[in-house]
Amino acid sequence: MSLLRLFVLLLSVACTAGRAPRSDTFLSTRSSLTRIAEAASSDREIIGRFGGAIRTSFYKALNDIERSIVYAEQNLRRLSSVSRSRSLIDLRKAIVAAAKRGNYKIGREIFAIARVLEDQASLSKSPKRHKRATDDIINYIKEKIGDQTFKQFFNIESGTSLTFVLDTTGSMKEDILQVQDIVRELASPGEDEDGFHTFLLAPFKDPEVGPIESFLDKGEFLSTLEQITVSGGGDCDEMVMNGINEGLQETEAYSPVFVFTDAGSKDIEDKDTVLSLSQDLFSPIFFFITPSPECHGYSDFSPYNDLADETSGQVLSIDKSEIYRLQNFVKSTGVGRSEITSGDEFTTGDGLGKRSAGQTHVRNFFVDDTVDNLVVTVNFNTPSGSSYLLSPTLVLVYPTFVSAFTNMRLYEIEHPPPGKWTLEAITDTGEEFTYKANTVSPTNIDFNYNLITESRGRDVPTKHAIPGELIKLQVDIVGAEKSIRRESSEVFLTDTSGNVISTVQTLQVSDEKSHSYDGQFVVPTQTFKVVLYGETMTGYPFTRASQNTITPSYGRIETFHTDNLVRKKVLPPGGRGNLYFKFTHYSDTTSRFRVNFTNPGSIITTTAPVQLNVRKNRSKFIRLQYDIPRDVPDGTEFRITILVDGGDVKCDYVYTVLVATLRQ
Repeated sequence: MSLLRLFVLLLSVACTAGRAPRSDTFLSTRSSLTRIAEAASSDREIIGRFGGAIRTSFYKALNDIERSIVYAEQNLRRLSSVSRSRSLIDLRKAIVAAAKRGNYKIGREIFAIARVLEDQASLSKSPKRHKRATDDIINYIKEKIGDQTFKQFFNIESGTSLTFVLDTTGSMKEDILQVQDIVRELASPGEDEDGFHTFLLAPFKDPEVGPIESFLDKGEFLSTLEQITVSGGGDCDEMVMNGINEGLQETEAYSPVFVFTDAGSKDIEDKDTVLSLSQDLFSPIFFFITPSPECHGYSDFSPYNDLADETSGQVLSIDKSEIYRLQNFVKSTGVGRSEITSGDEFTTGDGLGKRSAGQTHVRNFFVDDTVDNLVVTVNFNTPSGSSYLLSPTLVLVYPTFVSAFTNMRLYEIEHPPPGKWTLEAITDTGEEFTYKANTVSPTNIDFNYNLITESRGRDVPTKHAIPGELIKLQVDIVGAEKSIRRESSEVFLTDTSGNVISTVQTLQVSDEKSHSYDGQFVVPTQTFKVVLYGETMTGYPFTRASQNTITPSYGRIETFHTDNLVRKKVLPPGGRGNLYFKFTHYSDTTSRFRVNFTNPGSIITTTAPVQLNVRKNRSKFIRLQYDIPRDVPDGTEFRITILVDGGDVKCDYVYTVLVATLRQ
């Protein structure tokens, strides 16, 4: 081979390095669903400055489907034509059952498996064949569940739920009255555009938790709230984590969870379970805390701050009489939110810009010209803090709400001018403040991302990041993507305080048949977020931060299927069997681990905890036996959270199964 030809070959390899071609099955699925979303959006008034008619939430649903298609292509073995036909009939019925019960995320996972199975049925890989197979199953689903449910199932119209996790002990009477007023406002005429289609109520006290109730009608939701009676309590901590976990079992993906309490958590050992499930659902957790004076100095609210930071939620400490004044804040979480920036800072008293014994902290952030509504919150742990928000032209913006209890400030700006905004926070020595800026719109610029690792010679998504590992990152910019300059994209890693840890190395800014952006980075040791930077077509900078944090760990949990994948995701009423998971670790500190898991619906018969002995760089299987009661309705979803810890290893995995009747 000549040197010239060798050079051209190496150049070609270098130019395509990092490019991640997408599955043909996914591309045909995306094309068909996008056409439907475009047609549906043209029937309603376009929301957003740039006419981004398709909701950002639709692209989130597509990301769910793509991950599930890649997973199915990796794990779904080829079946005989008879078995395949039977499985496809089962899967179609299971999808419909899930959709009718409002279990959209698991329904989309089953839809992805069905799409892969259909494409396996044909030796032809032509685009027309993929399109016919896609349209066939989409039309079947739409016919069986109806147009409105179909749109919610694929997030073409909002398919989010609103979950209230409510402390019902004796001290919460005034809080509950305020919550009723919020729901009363949501249920008033003309309030149909809040974005919620399901309403969930998860009450808790000590020791009772639940039962959770689900409502499609706001009036029924309000009526149930009005019938709640408070009782019990007497100590300062309650079963908060169990209450949140109960609510998360029914919460739809990408939906907010609001926790109303004046108490600390008595069951803090369940915090990791709550975090794992909320991050799997991409559900931010918002805490409305009204601390009881009797428990001052006793209750610890710091675990709430951790959960809020790690899910892009917030902790708002306010007076009981102020809850109702945050009704617009609650409603905005159903419209669509993307994080521009967030962070926290502690005043040491030895910096510049001192005021009395404290400091002035200055934070700048960019608001681009696609932002319809800007929401900024600043939280203080004492009333002595204060803040100022300045527009790009240095105009002082006044808060729409200031708490008399903690001086927490909420700024809500409609059609904010683009440019560099300035937030100044003033705190006394020893005090901490947190801040967050969000864009609120159904058509936000946002992004999906996947961490990519190699498995059996193929790139597959993973949720686990091993410290020191070189890992790939795929980013898809969604929302008003036609309004941005794709080539300007840069990606950073930041810590939970908003400080930049490192820059992601760009491998490829890709075309529509691959990803918007491919990169790679060395996994840090600390918890981090992914932050996207870019420019709009008009030259304004924008930043968006990932909703979830990523906490690196020296362990990894994966599913392991010994037989038909279909039979491990869809379980029949009365069915018995085993679920298998593979645990691998890379730690030098221990070889002994403890496995815990949740048991929704009491379907798992294995006793927790399970003890494992695993050498470094080796794997061991975890077996969970299940027994589904015969009276469980078709379409019921169970979300099982698995936690493994030992030494410096702590990792988790959420495995979801759907109950549906299968052909023998």
